[in-house]
Amino acid sequence: MKRKYKPSGIQVGLILSLIVGMVNLFFLGSVLLRQNAAKQLEADKLALQENFDQLETVNQQQLDDLQADLEQINDEVRELEASFPELGAPFSVFNRGLEIAQASQADLLSISLVNTEVQETASGVLILEEYDLELLASLESCLSFIEKVEEAGLDSVVMQYVGIIPADGICSLGIKTMGFPTPPQ
Repeated sequence: MKRKYKPSGIQVGLILSLIVGMVNLFFLGSVLLRQNAAKQLEADKLALQENFDQLETVNQQQLDDLQADLEQINDEVRELEASFPELGAPFSVFNRGLEIAQASQADLLSISLVNTEVQETASGVLILEEYDLELLASLESCLSFIEKVEEAGLDSVVMQYVGIIPADGICSLGIKTMGFPTPPQ
């Protein structure tokens, strides 16, 4: 006959203690894993925050650089716009030519319109006019007249040709002006 084995109370207590110890060991291992994962997440969060701050700094620097470039381009555009005559105020060769001749101590003998051309541009209609001018002046006065015409016209006057005969005191010029037509009143 076989005898049934019946564990004693101490053996049952040891087995239960062993099971509880294993469960505690399992939970302790999971707590340690979670703590390590939480530390890693915190380190990753700090690294991401630092990267984000650096990215914001770089973006702000690029934005500032682009803003400075835009301001520079706007200044250049305003400067170019200012170099053209005002709308409705083309360079008046007849009035200005007489004023500049007097300021240069030269006698204006003649101003004649040679050609007029109308061109369509993105800014509107542009009128190009060619004139022949003739002066009675010394070489210095003639050169002074040329310089003052170029200064007065900025980019709206182009010197086509200059002919100077110092012996006769004659100065001949061909100029081309450009401007917008005057608006109807």
